[in-house]
Amino acid sequence: MFAIYDIEGLRFRDTLEKLRQVQPASAAARLELKPNLIEQETQPDSFNKTGETSEKVVSRQAQQAYKEMLHLNQREPIVHAFQLMSHPVITIPMEMDILAARNLFQQHKFQQMPVVNTSQRLVGILSVQDLLQFIMIDGEQIHYVRGKRVSDAMSSGVITADPVSDIRRVASLMQEFKLHGVPIVDQHDALLGIVSRSDILRAVTNEPPLTLWS
Repeated sequence: MFAIYDIEGLRFRDTLEKLRQVQPASAAARLELKPNLIEQETQPDSFNKTGETSEKVVSRQAQQAYKEMLHLNQREPIVHAFQLMSHPVITIPMEMDILAARNLFQQHKFQQMPVVNTSQRLVGILSVQDLLQFIMIDGEQIHYVRGKRVSDAMSSGVITADPVSDIRRVASLMQEFKLHGVPIVDQHDALLGIVSRSDILRAVTNEPPLTLWS
């Protein structure tokens, strides 16, 4: 399942096919997310190291049916988004002022960051490019427009994926909508991680068989 979040919260949640109907690829907001720099990563609370919850996330019968639908080799495993995503996620508050946001970007060396509200729910994406519209250059001096916050600069309408989304579908979404990364959000609207192009390329390189990604 895939979803779209904006300033009002969850706007859409359905299959990739339905997403294509409500959000044409040409109008999709572009994400450009970098893997986070936290070295001591922990697994999301809802998953253990084997990639399963106390109750199986996806039954063997469901996986078998899914493979048959996509005509997959039965020996190839289904890889889920939560198995590849970068986490935990460093976010930026929508009420932060522009100058503080710029300093946060410089601190973490990011090009783009998820924006959250006071309830820590995803509401948008802020990029370095978004900040440029609030810069004024006076000779050799660079000034940021006063009184502006992250909420004034961010891009809304963020496309996300469920943690158990097949990574093939996520990769297809990224290619079709020209996304550099897809936030991973669970059914409770909690931001769990991000799958970036780097995450997928790393998996393709290190995890055979390569036909998994075709």
